Amino acid sequence: MRKSLLSGLGILEIEIKGVGLAQLLNEFTKNKINVKKVRKTSDTSIFIRINSKYAPAIFAILQKKCYNYSITRKIGLKYANFGVLIGILVVFCVIPVLSMFCYGVEIASDDDALVARANEVLTANGLGAGRTWNTLNFAEIEQILREEIEGVGLVNVSRRGGYLYVNFSEATLETPLEPINTTGILANQNGVISRIFVNSGTALVKTGDTVRVGQMLIAPYYLDEEENQVPCEASGNIYLDVWESATVEFKENAVEYAKTGEKITFSRITYGNDVLADDSSEINFEHYELETRLEYLSNILPIKIEYITYYETTPVSVFKAFKDEEEVLIYEARQNVLELIKDKEILDERHTISLMGDTYYITYYLKTEVCV
Repeated sequence: MRKSLLSGLGILEIEIKGVGLAQLLNEFTKNKINVKKVRKTSDTSIFIRINSKYAPAIFAILQKKCYNYSITRKIGLKYANFGVLIGILVVFCVIPVLSMFCYGVEIASDDDALVARANEVLTANGLGAGRTWNTLNFAEIEQILREEIEGVGLVNVSRRGGYLYVNFSEATLETPLEPINTTGILANQNGVISRIFVNSGTALVKTGDTVRVGQMLIAPYYLDEEENQVPCEASGNIYLDVWESATVEFKENAVEYAKTGEKITFSRITYGNDVLADDSSEINFEHYELETRLEYLSNILPIKIEYITYYETTPVSVFKAFKDEEEVLIYEARQNVLELIKDKEILDERHTISLMGDTYYITYYLKTEVCV
């Protein structure tokens, strides 16, 4: 008799209750039954996992020896929804055909007008969704876009997965004019005024003033000869000296977690939101580090395997003298501030160290200039 396509792909978890469980496991071995995993919950109760092909032999032995048992879990493709499996098989058969076609267009641009115009041009020329890849000439598409869209700079067309990807590296389409500022220019950061340039309006602050967020810096009016306020646009640039800071903490007596070398890895296969296979079980580690890794089985179908690894760790008391770590901690705090200021010019820098209880606090400050 021909075996089923899914024969042996299922895993059963069985709870067995009774006495003499060690002898029972020996009986399984004598009958060449491979038990994948054994988990003891009490002197009279165990959980085992077996390949489903051993189920008839296991049940016969359990019934003969009068053990109480029940199936607590079914894992694997054998127990997955049959309709879903058939659908997967059918889709896999047509993947080579589907991969020949373009499914749509993706345009990389924040300019909504440019995106709309590019879609309009591609649609009018019959380029994009529904076309086979061997009929799409990327160089010709780039030429069409440059010729039919006024003011376009560099454009690159490529394939990304099942989509035609259009990247406008530089676009020079006209942008709408910014509205006239009639509400005044306000501070968007706390800082000290370093420079003031007023094009129109009235400056309400001077160099050296400390300002706070929301404070008006340039008012939307000017004063006439009689000191009357005449409305106008508020325009100009005001620069602030701003201090950015970051703090790191350190304890000389700390608890760190070291890996013991023990680990458990489980895997889960999913199709969309449906779990096709999952061999995970209870973790007995008191402390552990978790690591996950994903692998996609298809560029089109939402089928993926997730590998989940638990590394057992144990707490270890560690003493590190602050004086030995001080330079490293200062460097770490400085790097954290640099992440905040990005590429701004550094005008000044300093750091402080304080001790509260058993914790050291290292704070690093960088002074930069920003334009409101």
